[in-house]
Amino acid sequence: MSLVANVVESLGVPTLLIGTVRDVVERVKPPRAVCIDNPVGRTFGRPRASRRHESLLAEALGRAHAFNRKGQIIDLPGNWTDRPGASWQEMVRREILRLK
Repeated sequence: MSLVANVVESLGVPTLLIGTVRDVVERVKPPRAVCIDNPVGRTFGRPRASRRHESLLAEALGRAHAFNRKGQIIDLPGNWTDRPGASWQEMVRREILRLK
């Protein structure tokens, strides 16, 4: 996606990459990006959580004014779980164990 974003930017159209793995986003060097600490494949959250999806998208787009240099990455605050102290990594582990 970063390659596409860079080509589109070269045509004068601003882009915003939304990613979940910050170190990967840093390596692919998009023109501008926001990162959210969610599982890969669930960038906007759990399936069918439309309010959360809309909220994250609005937050990402709302940060557009904060970008002041090419290659900048902004971390979005995230709360993947409703259980205090729980992480998405724990949730994925539980899901994998259920599949076994």
